[in-house]
Amino acid sequence: MSETETSFNRSIILPYQRPVFDRLCATARACLLVDRATLGLKLRANFLLIGPSGSGKSHIAQSLADEMQVPLLFLSVSEWVLLGNTNRGNLTTWPAIFAFIERHAHARGIIVFIDELDKCSHDTNYNSFLRVEIHGLADYRIPWNITDSEGDAIESSRIAAAQRFLTYKTMIVGGAAFQEIWDQRSQPSMGFLASGTGEELPDLNDLVKKMPREIINRFASDLFVLPAVTEADYRQMVDAVAPGIPEVWRRRFLELGHARIAIALRHQKGARYLEEILLAAIVAERASLANFVPLPVPPERTEQRPESLDLQIF
Repeated sequence: MSETETSFNRSIILPYQRPVFDRLCATARACLLVDRATLGLKLRANFLLIGPSGSGKSHIAQSLADEMQVPLLFLSVSEWVLLGNTNRGNLTTWPAIFAFIERHAHARGIIVFIDELDKCSHDTNYNSFLRVEIHGLADYRIPWNITDSEGDAIESSRIAAAQRFLTYKTMIVGGAAFQEIWDQRSQPSMGFLASGTGEELPDLNDLVKKMPREIINRFASDLFVLPAVTEADYRQMVDAVAPGIPEVWRRRFLELGHARIAIALRHQKGARYLEEILLAAIVAERASLANFVPLPVPPERTEQRPESLDLQIF
Protein backbone atom coordinates (compact mmCIF):
# COMPACT_ATOMS: atom_id res chain seq x y z
CA MET A 1 0.00 0.00 0.00
CA SER A 2 1.21 3.52 -0.58
CA GLU A 3 0.03 7.06 -0.10
CA THR A 4 0.65 9.68 -2.72
CA GLU A 5 0.37 13.40 -2.20
CA THR A 6 -0.78 15.06 -5.37
CA SER A 7 1.35 17.61 -7.14
CA PHE A 8 -1.80 19.33 -8.40
CA ASN A 9 -0.26 19.34 -11.86
CA ARG A 10 -2.39 17.64 -14.45
CA SER A 11 -0.66 14.50 -15.69
CA ILE A 12 -0.39 13.63 -19.35
CA ILE A 13 -3.50 11.74 -20.42
CA LEU A 14 -2.94 9.69 -23.55
CA PRO A 15 -5.52 9.86 -26.34
CA TYR A 16 -6.94 6.37 -25.77
CA GLN A 17 -7.34 7.15 -22.05
CA ARG A 18 -9.09 10.47 -22.52
CA PRO A 19 -12.74 9.29 -22.75
CA VAL A 20 -12.45 7.21 -19.56
CA PHE A 21 -10.56 9.93 -17.71
CA ASP A 22 -13.11 12.61 -18.59
CA ARG A 23 -16.01 10.41 -17.44
CA LEU A 24 -14.22 9.63 -14.18
CA CYS A 25 -13.59 13.33 -13.56
CA ALA A 26 -17.27 14.13 -14.07
CA THR A 27 -18.18 11.33 -11.66
CA ALA A 28 -15.59 12.44 -9.09
CA ARG A 29 -17.01 15.98 -9.09
CA ALA A 30 -20.41 14.54 -8.19
CA CYS A 31 -18.92 12.34 -5.46
CA LEU A 32 -16.44 14.74 -3.88
CA LEU A 33 -17.82 18.23 -4.46
CA VAL A 34 -21.37 17.60 -3.23
CA ASP A 35 -22.42 17.53 0.42
CA ARG A 36 -23.46 13.88 0.46
CA ALA A 37 -24.60 14.06 4.08
CA THR A 38 -27.62 16.15 2.98
CA LEU A 39 -28.86 13.78 0.28
CA GLY A 40 -31.09 11.69 2.52
CA LEU A 41 -29.74 8.50 0.94
CA LYS A 42 -26.25 7.06 1.09
CA LEU A 43 -24.42 7.63 -2.18
CA ARG A 44 -22.42 4.59 -3.29
CA ALA A 45 -19.32 6.16 -4.77
CA ASN A 46 -17.60 2.92 -5.81
CA PHE A 47 -16.52 2.38 -9.40
CA LEU A 48 -14.67 -0.25 -11.39
CA LEU A 49 -11.87 0.76 -13.73
CA ILE A 50 -10.89 -2.21 -15.86
CA GLY A 51 -8.47 -2.69 -18.70
CA PRO A 52 -5.77 -5.10 -19.85
CA SER A 53 -2.35 -5.10 -18.24
CA GLY A 54 -0.42 -1.95 -19.05
CA SER A 55 -3.42 0.11 -20.12
CA GLY A 56 -2.75 2.72 -17.42
CA LYS A 57 -5.24 2.09 -14.61
CA SER A 58 -2.91 3.28 -11.84
CA HIS A 59 -1.91 6.30 -13.95
CA ILE A 60 -5.57 7.23 -14.44
CA ALA A 61 -6.21 6.96 -10.68
CA GLN A 62 -3.26 9.24 -9.88
CA SER A 63 -4.27 11.71 -12.60
CA LEU A 64 -7.82 11.75 -11.23
CA ALA A 65 -6.52 12.63 -7.75
CA ASP A 66 -4.34 15.36 -9.28
CA GLU A 67 -7.29 16.79 -11.17
CA MET A 68 -9.55 16.77 -8.12
CA GLN A 69 -6.74 18.03 -5.84
CA VAL A 70 -7.34 15.32 -3.25
CA PRO A 71 -5.01 12.75 -1.64
CA LEU A 72 -4.84 9.26 -3.13
CA LEU A 73 -4.40 6.06 -1.15
CA PHE A 74 -3.12 3.19 -3.29
CA LEU A 75 -3.99 -0.32 -2.12
CA SER A 76 -3.19 -3.59 -3.83
CA VAL A 77 -5.00 -6.87 -3.23
CA SER A 78 -1.71 -8.76 -3.55
CA GLU A 79 -0.24 -6.66 -0.68
CA TRP A 80 -3.31 -6.62 1.56
CA VAL A 81 -2.55 -7.81 5.11
CA LEU A 82 -5.52 -9.13 7.07
CA LEU A 83 -6.53 -7.98 10.53
CA GLY A 84 -5.27 -10.28 13.24
CA ASN A 85 -2.05 -11.07 11.41
CA THR A 86 0.18 -11.16 14.48
CA ASN A 87 3.36 -11.64 12.48
CA ARG A 88 3.16 -8.23 10.85
CA GLY A 89 1.29 -6.31 13.53
CA ASN A 90 0.74 -2.68 12.62
CA LEU A 91 1.38 -3.37 8.94
CA THR A 92 -2.16 -4.69 8.56
CA THR A 93 -4.13 -2.81 5.94
CA TRP A 94 -7.18 -1.51 7.81
CA PRO A 95 -5.24 0.48 10.44
CA ALA A 96 -3.31 2.08 7.57
CA ILE A 97 -6.58 3.09 5.91
CA PHE A 98 -7.84 4.52 9.22
CA ALA A 99 -4.61 6.49 9.74
CA PHE A 100 -4.82 7.88 6.20
CA ILE A 101 -8.38 9.09 6.79
CA GLU A 102 -7.47 10.78 10.08
CA ARG A 103 -4.42 12.41 8.51
CA HIS A 104 -6.58 13.98 5.78
CA ALA A 105 -9.70 14.69 7.85
CA HIS A 106 -9.75 18.32 6.68
CA ALA A 107 -9.40 17.53 2.96
CA ARG A 108 -12.34 18.03 0.62
CA GLY A 109 -12.24 14.25 0.15
CA ILE A 110 -9.99 11.34 -0.73
CA ILE A 111 -9.73 8.70 -3.43
CA VAL A 112 -8.94 5.10 -2.51
CA PHE A 113 -7.67 2.97 -5.39
CA ILE A 114 -7.80 -0.82 -4.86
CA ASP A 115 -5.69 -2.42 -7.57
CA GLU A 116 -5.76 -6.05 -8.72
CA LEU A 117 -9.30 -6.48 -7.42
CA ASP A 118 -9.83 -9.48 -9.70
CA LYS A 119 -7.16 -11.40 -7.75
CA CYS A 120 -9.42 -11.87 -4.72
CA SER A 121 -11.82 -14.14 -6.61
CA HIS A 122 -10.10 -17.46 -5.89
CA ASP A 123 -11.93 -19.77 -3.50
CA THR A 124 -9.46 -20.05 -0.61
CA ASN A 125 -9.77 -19.38 3.12
CA TYR A 126 -7.45 -16.39 2.82
CA ASN A 127 -9.49 -14.87 0.00
CA SER A 128 -12.70 -15.41 1.97
CA PHE A 129 -11.36 -13.24 4.81
CA LEU A 130 -9.87 -10.80 2.31
CA ARG A 131 -13.24 -10.32 0.64
CA VAL A 132 -14.86 -9.61 4.01
CA GLU A 133 -12.40 -6.77 4.64
CA ILE A 134 -12.86 -5.38 1.13
CA HIS A 135 -16.63 -5.60 1.55
CA GLY A 136 -16.31 -3.49 4.69
CA LEU A 137 -14.37 -0.81 2.84
CA ALA A 138 -16.84 -0.81 -0.07
CA ASP A 139 -19.72 -0.54 2.42
CA TYR A 140 -17.99 2.31 4.30
CA ARG A 141 -17.67 0.30 7.51
CA ILE A 142 -14.51 0.51 9.62
CA PRO A 143 -13.82 -2.59 11.77
CA TRP A 144 -14.51 -1.90 15.41
CA ASN A 145 -11.46 -3.87 16.59
CA ILE A 146 -8.66 -2.06 14.78
CA THR A 147 -5.69 -0.87 16.79
CA ASP A 148 -3.15 1.92 16.42
CA SER A 149 0.55 1.55 15.63
CA GLU A 150 1.23 0.73 19.29
CA GLY A 151 -1.34 -2.06 19.31
CA ASP A 152 -3.77 -0.12 21.50
CA ALA A 153 -7.50 -0.04 20.82
CA ILE A 154 -8.79 3.07 19.06
CA GLU A 155 -11.54 5.08 20.76
CA SER A 156 -15.02 4.57 19.36
CA SER A 157 -15.43 8.33 18.81
CA ARG A 158 -12.41 8.38 16.48
CA ILE A 159 -13.70 5.38 14.58
CA ALA A 160 -17.13 7.04 14.22
CA ALA A 161 -15.54 10.25 12.86
CA ALA A 162 -13.41 8.32 10.38
CA GLN A 163 -16.39 6.26 9.27
CA ARG A 164 -18.39 9.43 8.62
CA PHE A 165 -15.55 10.73 6.44
CA LEU A 166 -15.37 7.39 4.64
CA THR A 167 -19.12 7.49 4.02
CA TYR A 168 -19.47 11.07 2.82
CA LYS A 169 -16.09 12.18 1.47
CA THR A 170 -14.49 9.13 -0.10
CA MET A 171 -14.49 7.83 -3.66
CA ILE A 172 -13.39 4.21 -4.14
CA VAL A 173 -12.02 3.03 -7.47
CA GLY A 174 -11.39 -0.66 -7.98
CA GLY A 175 -8.82 -1.53 -10.60
CA ALA A 176 -8.88 -4.91 -12.33
CA ALA A 177 -7.27 -6.33 -15.45
CA PHE A 178 -9.44 -9.40 -16.07
CA GLN A 179 -6.65 -10.38 -18.43
CA GLU A 180 -8.35 -13.61 -19.49
CA ILE A 181 -11.26 -11.66 -20.95
CA TRP A 182 -8.95 -9.53 -23.06
CA ASP A 183 -6.86 -12.50 -24.14
CA GLN A 184 -9.98 -14.34 -25.28
CA ARG A 185 -11.33 -11.32 -27.13
CA SER A 186 -8.00 -10.80 -28.90
CA GLN A 187 -8.28 -14.15 -30.70
CA PRO A 188 -8.99 -13.65 -34.43
CA SER A 189 -11.64 -16.38 -34.30
CA MET A 190 -13.71 -14.23 -31.97
CA GLY A 191 -13.80 -11.29 -34.33
CA PHE A 192 -11.69 -9.03 -32.17
CA LEU A 193 -11.60 -5.48 -33.45
CA ALA A 194 -9.07 -2.85 -32.49
CA SER A 195 -10.16 -0.08 -30.16
CA GLY A 196 -11.84 2.75 -31.96
CA THR A 197 -13.14 0.44 -34.68
CA GLY A 198 -16.08 -1.14 -32.90
CA GLU A 199 -14.45 -3.39 -30.34
CA GLU A 200 -16.97 -5.06 -28.04
CA LEU A 201 -15.74 -4.03 -24.61
CA PRO A 202 -16.32 -6.22 -21.52
CA ASP A 203 -19.47 -5.55 -19.54
CA LEU A 204 -20.84 -6.50 -16.14
CA ASN A 205 -21.95 -9.94 -17.33
CA ASP A 206 -18.37 -10.73 -18.33
CA LEU A 207 -17.09 -9.74 -14.91
CA VAL A 208 -19.49 -11.85 -12.84
CA LYS A 209 -18.12 -14.92 -14.63
CA LYS A 210 -14.69 -14.11 -13.20
CA MET A 211 -15.43 -12.54 -9.81
CA PRO A 212 -18.08 -13.13 -7.11
CA ARG A 213 -21.24 -11.10 -7.58
CA GLU A 214 -21.04 -10.05 -3.92
CA ILE A 215 -18.04 -7.89 -4.87
CA ILE A 216 -19.32 -6.78 -8.26
CA ASN A 217 -22.61 -5.55 -6.77
CA ARG A 218 -20.75 -3.24 -4.40
CA PHE A 219 -19.60 -1.20 -7.39
CA ALA A 220 -21.60 0.80 -9.89
CA SER A 221 -22.97 -1.05 -12.91
CA ASP A 222 -21.49 1.58 -15.20
CA LEU A 223 -17.95 0.38 -15.85
CA PHE A 224 -14.97 2.50 -16.84
CA VAL A 225 -13.18 0.42 -19.45
CA LEU A 226 -9.76 1.21 -20.87
CA PRO A 227 -9.44 -0.54 -24.24
CA ALA A 228 -6.48 -2.60 -25.36
CA VAL A 229 -3.72 -0.43 -26.87
CA THR A 230 -3.54 -0.46 -30.67
CA GLU A 231 -0.73 0.48 -33.05
CA ALA A 232 -2.30 3.90 -33.59
CA ASP A 233 -2.50 4.39 -29.81
CA TYR A 234 1.21 3.62 -29.42
CA ARG A 235 2.12 6.16 -32.11
CA GLN A 236 -0.08 8.80 -30.50
CA MET A 237 1.30 8.20 -27.01
CA VAL A 238 4.91 8.44 -28.20
CA ASP A 239 4.19 11.71 -30.00
CA ALA A 240 2.19 13.08 -27.05
CA VAL A 241 4.94 12.41 -24.50
CA ALA A 242 7.93 13.40 -26.66
CA PRO A 243 7.66 17.19 -26.08
CA GLY A 244 8.23 16.64 -22.38
CA ILE A 245 11.40 14.59 -22.91
CA PRO A 246 14.65 16.57 -22.53
CA GLU A 247 15.92 17.65 -25.91
CA VAL A 248 19.12 15.63 -25.64
CA TRP A 249 17.08 12.40 -25.71
CA ARG A 250 13.94 13.46 -27.58
CA ARG A 251 15.00 12.55 -31.12
CA ARG A 252 16.21 9.09 -30.11
CA PHE A 253 13.04 8.58 -28.04
CA LEU A 254 10.89 9.29 -31.09
CA GLU A 255 12.97 7.07 -33.34
CA LEU A 256 12.94 4.10 -31.00
CA GLY A 257 9.34 4.69 -29.97
CA HIS A 258 8.06 4.35 -33.52
CA ALA A 259 10.50 1.64 -34.56
CA ARG A 260 9.62 -0.81 -31.77
CA ILE A 261 5.83 -0.61 -31.79
CA ALA A 262 5.46 -4.11 -33.26
CA ILE A 263 7.31 -5.51 -30.23
CA ALA A 264 5.09 -3.55 -27.84
CA LEU A 265 1.97 -4.93 -29.52
CA ARG A 266 3.26 -8.49 -29.43
CA HIS A 267 4.09 -8.32 -25.70
CA GLN A 268 1.10 -6.10 -24.73
CA LYS A 269 3.34 -3.54 -23.06
CA GLY A 270 0.72 -0.84 -22.85
CA ALA A 271 1.65 2.49 -21.28
CA ARG A 272 4.78 0.94 -19.73
CA TYR A 273 6.23 0.98 -23.23
CA LEU A 274 7.03 4.68 -22.83
CA GLU A 275 9.21 4.00 -19.79
CA GLU A 276 11.16 1.31 -21.64
CA ILE A 277 11.72 3.52 -24.67
CA LEU A 278 12.93 6.43 -22.56
CA LEU A 279 15.49 4.17 -20.90
CA ALA A 280 16.55 2.79 -24.28
CA ALA A 281 17.02 6.33 -25.60
CA ILE A 282 19.18 7.29 -22.62
CA VAL A 283 21.26 4.10 -22.91
CA ALA A 284 21.82 4.72 -26.63
CA GLU A 285 22.88 8.32 -25.98
CA ARG A 286 25.25 7.34 -23.17
CA ALA A 287 26.73 4.56 -25.31
CA SER A 288 27.38 6.97 -28.14
CA LEU A 289 29.25 9.22 -25.73
CA ALA A 290 31.30 6.32 -24.39
CA ASN A 291 32.33 5.31 -27.89
CA PHE A 292 33.11 8.82 -29.00
CA VAL A 293 36.74 9.20 -30.02
CA PRO A 294 37.67 12.81 -30.65
CA LEU A 295 39.76 13.62 -33.68
CA PRO A 296 43.39 14.35 -32.88
CA VAL A 297 44.05 17.99 -32.33
CA PRO A 298 46.62 19.24 -34.82
CA PRO A 299 49.76 20.63 -33.20
CA GLU A 300 49.74 24.31 -32.64
CA ARG A 301 51.18 26.06 -35.61
CA THR A 302 54.20 28.28 -34.88
CA GLU A 303 55.31 31.12 -37.02
CA GLN A 304 58.34 30.15 -39.04
CA ARG A 305 61.01 32.79 -39.10
CA PRO A 306 62.94 33.22 -42.33
CA GLU A 307 66.43 31.91 -42.21
CA SER A 308 68.86 34.60 -41.19
CA LEU A 309 71.15 35.87 -43.83
CA ASP A 310 74.73 36.42 -43.07
CA LEU A 311 75.45 39.74 -44.64
CA GLN A 312 79.00 40.47 -45.30
CA ILE A 313 79.89 44.02 -45.54
CA PHE A 314 82.70 44.75 -47.75
